[in-house]
Amino acid sequence: MITNELRELLTVATTHAQRFHDGEDHTVAAALLTESGKHVLGLNAYHFLGGPCGEISALANHAASHPEDPIRAVVAVHGPTGQVLSPCGKCRQVLFDVDPSIRCIVRGSNGLEALTVEELLPFAYNWRDMDKEQRIYMWEGYEESIRSGEKQQTIRVDDPFHEGSAQIVFEKESGEVVTIPAEVTSVVSTQRRSLTEEQARRDGFGSLAELHEALDTHYPGLAEDDEVDVVEFTLRKV
Repeated sequence: MITNELRELLTVATTHAQRFHDGEDHTVAAALLTESGKHVLGLNAYHFLGGPCGEISALANHAASHPEDPIRAVVAVHGPTGQVLSPCGKCRQVLFDVDPSIRCIVRGSNGLEALTVEELLPFAYNWRDMDKEQRIYMWEGYEESIRSGEKQQTIRVDDPFHEGSAQIVFEKESGEVVTIPAEVTSVVSTQRRSLTEEQARRDGFGSLAELHEALDTHYPGLAEDDEVDVVEFTLRKV
């Protein structure tokens, strides 16, 4: 189900699509809903070299008319049939770049629903991440040993890090998310068989055997000659 506000947006888009489509170059209309409740319309312009989609046209009109009014939702409608269309891949990325929380009206298995662009485009390229600190996700059971300084490193497989600032993140079963500011001081690649007792101690374990037991739990099937990264860190004072 969608809200009455989104039903109204859909009606506006459908009316625009059916009124202005020509069956050839202009067949898809899009409508945006802004934070203040305004509707901004757009129409696709087909060209064999690649013309703008209805959503892109609507975004351009929004930039020209209400740039200070954030976009909350979007819907695209096929003029000849009145069918709701999901945004294409290009439009999803463009909308994601504008705001990942924009809701897109799409047709699911149980009818119309409104999903965020982020939900429609998992693992999207996000330019906002370029300036974010790296995040080291840890099992919540390690929190105490990390805070006390007993655990000063982590062994990672296919989870690359680099020297520099970071946030250690605990996503707890309770739903609480706890972060601790940290600094990655060293990243060394080695084979699992080459791990040492000293590295096990820095990882908060009493012995190398305990470290290997934990690795088998976190990375089932990890072989002796597989490469691992030894990531050392210190906590930052805030």
